Amino acid sequence: MIRLENVSKKIKNQQVLQNISIEMENGKCYGIVGNNGCGKTMLLRAICGYMDIDDGKITLDGKVIGKDIDFIKNAGIIIGETQFINSLSGFDNLKILAEIQNKIGDEEINNICRWIGLYENRYKKVKKYSLGMKQKLRLAQAFMENPEILILDEPFNALDKDTVTKVQNKIQNEKENGKTILLTSHDERNINLLCNIVFEMDCGKIIEKKTM
Repeated sequence: MIRLENVSKKIKNQQVLQNISIEMENGKCYGIVGNNGCGKTMLLRAICGYMDIDDGKITLDGKVIGKDIDFIKNAGIIIGETQFINSLSGFDNLKILAEIQNKIGDEEINNICRWIGLYENRYKKVKKYSLGMKQKLRLAQAFMENPEILILDEPFNALDKDTVTKVQNKIQNEKENGKTILLTSHDERNINLLCNIVFEMDCGKIIEKKTM
C-alpha cells in the first residue's frame, strides 16, 4: 500500500502540492487528472522519491520514502522525458537498465520488445526512433521487469491505435494480477476504462475523489 499523509511541497515560493492525504491499495488503478500545471507530475515524482517534500509523509508498505528507503521499490515508472542513450540501440538501452537489478536477461528484453512492437527495430539507434517508437521504448522499460507498482504519466502519448489497445489490455491484466497502478492521461476514455478511483487535482490540491 502507498499512503500519503498531509504531503506538501513548495518550489520557488509556489505551492505545488498542498496537504495531500490519500491511500492506494494493491489491485487497483488510480487516475490522477487535472489541467496542465495542477500538480499531477509533481505528485508522481514525490511518490517515487524523485523529489523531497517539505511536510507530511509518504510510505510504501509502512516504509517512509526519503527516510527508510530512498526511492519507491519494485516500480515501473514513466515520468517526464526518459533519458535514453541516443547513440545506442533500443535493445542496448534496455539491457543497460536491466543490468542495474539483474532480474531479467536478453530473452525477457526481446519478449517485451516483441509485445510493444519494437522487435524489428530493437537494434536501431534510438536517435533514429520516431516519437511513437520512443514512447514504446519507455513503456518497454516500465513493464519489462514485471514490477509490483506502475507509475505511468501520460503513457498513451504518440501511440498508434493498436498499441493504445495493447497497453490498455496490459494495464487491465496487471491490475487483475494485484499490481498497484497510478495513471495520468488527458484522454478521459483511458481514465474511464482503466481506473477504479480518480483523484482530480487543482493548484496542487486533491479537490475531488471519484469511485468509478
